[in-house]
Amino acid sequence: MKHTTRTPLALVLSVSLFVCLLLLAPSIGPLGHIGVSTAMAQEAQKESQKKSKKEKPSKPKTRRSEVLGKAAFRLIEEAQELMAEDKYDAAFAPLQQIIDGARFKPYEKAVAIQTIGFVHAGKGDYPATIAAFERAIATGNLPQGIVLSLTYNLAQLNLVEEKPQKALVLLGQWFDAQEDEPGADPFALKAQIHIILEDLRLAEQAIRKALSKAEEPKQQWARILLSVLLQEERYQEARPILEDAVERWPGVKVFWQQLAAIYYDAGEEKLGFVAQRAMHVQGMLTSSQELSSIAQLYLYHDVPIKAAEVLQTGLDGGAIDKTEKNYELLAQSYMHAREWGKSIAPLTRAAEMSDKGKFYAQLAQSYVQDEEWRKAERALVKALNKGGLDNAADSWLLLGIARFRLEDFDDAIKAFRKAGDDDDVAKDAFRWIRSIERRLAAKRRDEEEAKGARGDG
Repeated sequence: MKHTTRTPLALVLSVSLFVCLLLLAPSIGPLGHIGVSTAMAQEAQKESQKKSKKEKPSKPKTRRSEVLGKAAFRLIEEAQELMAEDKYDAAFAPLQQIIDGARFKPYEKAVAIQTIGFVHAGKGDYPATIAAFERAIATGNLPQGIVLSLTYNLAQLNLVEEKPQKALVLLGQWFDAQEDEPGADPFALKAQIHIILEDLRLAEQAIRKALSKAEEPKQQWARILLSVLLQEERYQEARPILEDAVERWPGVKVFWQQLAAIYYDAGEEKLGFVAQRAMHVQGMLTSSQELSSIAQLYLYHDVPIKAAEVLQTGLDGGAIDKTEKNYELLAQSYMHAREWGKSIAPLTRAAEMSDKGKFYAQLAQSYVQDEEWRKAERALVKALNKGGLDNAADSWLLLGIARFRLEDFDDAIKAFRKAGDDDDVAKDAFRWIRSIERRLAAKRRDEEEAKGARGDG
């Protein structure tokens, strides 16, 4: 068993890109958060100015702290309000006024370009978002904190745009600029990039780092680590992670599927069945193939009545395909449950659909259990006429027995003689023939004696 689980691109970001950008906004300042009030923004600017006076940075200051002028702030706030109302196209106009206006400072123009990126992100136009953020950084007029936040955003955006190598370079630049080791999320993003680049060793290092920093693991992070372990066929290492995952997120089907596969690979069939049964109980198995497969497992693990219930409900409701194989499985389930009468209908359907006679032979067996000899005889004749039986001699023998029970002795002898052509059943067939011959001889003697007593001779 070889797993080649690939992390879908849709799982690369833990949240949608736009939400992700907004979550990062507090580190950027008032411009990052859509819909921030003028009062809050002004307060944030004052706080920024206070910090710039009080704090003594360890590195030389390269640029005096910048703040937005009233005119620029008003236009950016207008754009933010339009974005909050999903009027993205209209939001470009006030920002363009800043970019085109001669009275606005380079810092204000850079912020307007940056905000244009957020507008494009809101529209879902990520290539345009990337271009705007790169242009904003290239102006050289944004504070280092904002540049770093945009760099992180660009790493995410390039990953979405299927440019993992560029995303890795950008994320590397972001990591290099950090004075303290970051939290869990950046390491998780790094792991996602390495997974797509198929560098499993580095992906594992990064995701384990993320997990070590998190109080509670995220489901997506567990998926990344499992992707590494399963691709490398490290099933026993994956097992405890999956067992923990199904407890934390019991409604996630893929975890149950992977855990069941690992149990089966280890030869622990009962645990594999338990995992698949858990999926069934939770309603995760919905396709025809999944439902027929769980029915087979119920049958294999000696729960035939449950197998029959799954199949009957699925066939009646249309969830399970009405195929010869599925009707056969339903009939077998009923027969193993010793519900002979209930096996007749699905066996009949299977027999009608098949180009071989085996289902009519099985149908005859069900009739024999209820001693319905005439129906058994008819089913056996159809089975033999259709042919394709694994052992036709057995059917000829049973046909002879059915005819014997019906006291159709001449035809019974014919059936037994056909059965006698097979060495494996010849002994039984000829025993039946001798039994019939003795019975017929006794009948003739009785008739002659009765005739003599009447003086007919």
